[in-house]
Amino acid sequence: MQIRYVKNIDVLNIDLGEGKFDYSEELAEGIILDISKEGEILSIEVVDASKRLRKEIMEKLAKKYLARV
Repeated sequence: MQIRYVKNIDVLNIDLGEGKFDYSEELAEGIILDISKEGEILSIEVVDASKRLRKEIMEKLAKKYLARV
């Protein structure tokens, strides 16, 4: 599992595993699942993460998982 927060586009990405990507499904507004050909969840993407998560959580995520782009 790998967690990355990309601050300049405010996206939190949680990679759960590897597999051959098949499609994306929006679970809720701004919460996107990437699904494999086998039906497994490959990753979870949270768009506008700083608006969806509490400030304390975002500060911890940014400190530990900030992506260097």
